[in-house]
Amino acid sequence: MSKKPHSHTTAALAKRRAELIADNQAMRERIRLNDGYIKSLDTAMGLMDPAFDPGTVLPKRQYTKKFDRGELKSLIIRTLKAADGGPLSTRAITDQVMEHKGMTDDCRTEVRRALLHYDVVEKVDGDPDDHMEYWALVGYAATTKQANDKGDEATDLRLLK
Repeated sequence: MSKKPHSHTTAALAKRRAELIADNQAMRERIRLNDGYIKSLDTAMGLMDPAFDPGTVLPKRQYTKKFDRGELKSLIIRTLKAADGGPLSTRAITDQVMEHKGMTDDCRTEVRRALLHYDVVEKVDGDPDDHMEYWALVGYAATTKQANDKGDEATDLRLLK
């Protein structure tokens, strides 16, 4: 048996460590450069308006796109359609959307915002004791298309307005 039984593993780990150290050095350099740019901008703003406080400028929020264009609306409509016209809570709709999409991050904010802005979805009265919002479809009808090559029937949702 050799003195270094895992030399190939150790070498691979050492290589990865070297890559991470190089990444950290590059990030530190970029931070140093950005700090210089920020100081230059603060100086320029101070020259143009001495009363301006650069500390009031907040960092720009980074958004991550969770859904493709029209995907969330389609998922919400299909979820409500599967409920056979009965109202569903925001939480139930969100859970089904997350399950269909295979998401682990909560998307309740996006679903609620979408529900408030879709004209084919209506907020309905629910149990006042559970403090939940319930939603139902209005103005949609489903017609069945021909079976696809897998033998599944596809549903075509059409706007009736």
